[in-house]
Amino acid sequence: MRPRFWSDTLFARIFLLVGALLLASQLAVYWYFNVYQAERRAQFPAQNWAQILTLSESLGPAARAELAPTLARQGMDWRPASAMSGSHKLPAPLQSALQILHGLGWPEAEIRLDRRHDILWLRASPTSAHAIAMPLPRPAGPSPQWFKLSAILLLSLLGTFLIVRQLTRPLSRIIAGVADARTTETLPELPVAGPADVQRLAEKLNQALRDVHQLWKEREMVLLGVSHDLRTPLTRMRMLLEFLPPNTEVREELIANLREMDEILRQFLDYARSGQEEPSQVLDLPHWLEDFIERQGPDIQLDLPDERPLQARLRPVGLARILQNLIDNARRHAAPPFLLHLRREGTELVFVLRDHGSGIPAGDLENLERPFAVAGRGGGTGLGLAIVRRLVQAQRGALHFRDAVGGGLEVEVRLPER
Repeated sequence: MRPRFWSDTLFARIFLLVGALLLASQLAVYWYFNVYQAERRAQFPAQNWAQILTLSESLGPAARAELAPTLARQGMDWRPASAMSGSHKLPAPLQSALQILHGLGWPEAEIRLDRRHDILWLRASPTSAHAIAMPLPRPAGPSPQWFKLSAILLLSLLGTFLIVRQLTRPLSRIIAGVADARTTETLPELPVAGPADVQRLAEKLNQALRDVHQLWKEREMVLLGVSHDLRTPLTRMRMLLEFLPPNTEVREELIANLREMDEILRQFLDYARSGQEEPSQVLDLPHWLEDFIERQGPDIQLDLPDERPLQARLRPVGLARILQNLIDNARRHAAPPFLLHLRREGTELVFVLRDHGSGIPAGDLENLERPFAVAGRGGGTGLGLAIVRRLVQAQRGALHFRDAVGGGLEVEVRLPER
């Protein structure tokens, strides 16, 4: 199976796609304001520096001395060029401003940063005898633009979440309703809510579920009616056989055929019944299983946990039919010895029946529970495991098949404790 790098749910896909588009748009806005507009923002300090250099270079020493107090109030001072210190390495905004300054008529102007004394040095050219010291520009804190972009991004993602959730929540309810329809005998009514398209989908699915439920009920009635009605002539045939001479080959063969037909009808009746009509009761499982296995014969071994007592609320007749059908199916299609293992996992009871037959091809495992899937293979109608599946679902459990280590097949039945 190929690894999946994102969720397959409709909600996650729409959210991730819209979120990615919003993120890309915000990155584009960030690039515009922080890269494209950086040069325009650098023009303001470059023009100020050009005016300062023009003033500085046009004044004589006396005029500079007279203007010095006024500049000092602005934090600037004329000093000898030998007093310059710091690094020529400039951050990107100041480097852009210096390049603009070069284009404004001062191609040899230089700037130094003295971070130790928080001074920005400005000189007209490397040959100038004096330089201008001014305070190092301090960042004004986070840009308001960042707050705007962050607010837009967060509000966009929140809006995306609410919109996608509004669209996908009705679909999630429909999926949950369809899943419940597979595990319950009652007909669920899917919620008709959400956008018009989703409402029409729910209405169509409700109609389809009603049609399937009606078809299922009609099939049950046919199975029950035919199986029940056939038992009456079978009983009369069995009574007529009593008039034949005893210990004759024909009589014994007819009786065997009638028994086989009666077993087939019993399976049809079991398959038609849901198993939900039986009330549950508290069982002492180790003691109950020991009595059940004692009636099965020597080819069944029982493996019980050390935990005693182990009690659970289950349907005893339904549980007996589950285990009996599994054992009969194993005897018909596999080889002994058979091992029935019981363990508790959390809030579930796990029953595992292991045989020592030749196993089943992997491609056939998923078809074992289907009605009539193995009909004609080793005898039987192919309804045994289908009956087990219905009984397990009636008790809100799960049925699994897997190849056993060392050969054979393991059938796992998980039933919740109630």
